[in-house]
Amino acid sequence: MLLLENYRITYPDGTKLCYGDIHAARGEFVGLFGTSGCGKTSLLESLVNPFFAGHAEWKTKSLNGRPFPEPGPELYRLISYCPQFSQAALNPKLTLGEHIRLTLKGSGLTAEDAGLSSMLEALRLDPALLKRHPGAVSGGQQQRAVLLLCVIKKPELLILDEPSSAIDLITLRDISEFLRGFKGRMTTLMVAHSRPLLEHVADRIIDL
Repeated sequence: MLLLENYRITYPDGTKLCYGDIHAARGEFVGLFGTSGCGKTSLLESLVNPFFAGHAEWKTKSLNGRPFPEPGPELYRLISYCPQFSQAALNPKLTLGEHIRLTLKGSGLTAEDAGLSSMLEALRLDPALLKRHPGAVSGGQQQRAVLLLCVIKKPELLILDEPSSAIDLITLRDISEFLRGFKGRMTTLMVAHSRPLLEHVADRIIDL
């Protein structure tokens, strides 16, 4: 369970963002919706980015009954964060398969334990693509690969920031169906500018 109570952010220029209380039950898929500039991405980055420019304050900030981890090994073990235009997160010198192997190794999982084959199929990623470097596949394939990397380590919390940004309709359909398949299996917090997308995949939507 993710619990944020009286959560607020202050930027160096004095800008204040107040979110009130935000919670997501264990296994619940919660969508965050709001107009541009309302602070959706700021909220997510304040949770995971060690270089976040603002200052966050709260009454309660916890994950599954424990204090929310600070940026570091524990946070990256428990939480997966998929930022906007997340293709930039891929190392151009590594093949997609090498990205997957490193992620599995860091999580102590085998490809079989993680269900790699079924995930590749669900995301319509041809196993032959795993031999290629990011620059040799399409933007949509890169986006799907990043999402796979986020999910394959079986995090306690999956955070998604506009996963539909800059992708084609086919990729959007594949990603939305993939996410629906994980409902109930991990707690998910997702920001999207498309309310219909959130209504399709989320259990509940919070308007910011």
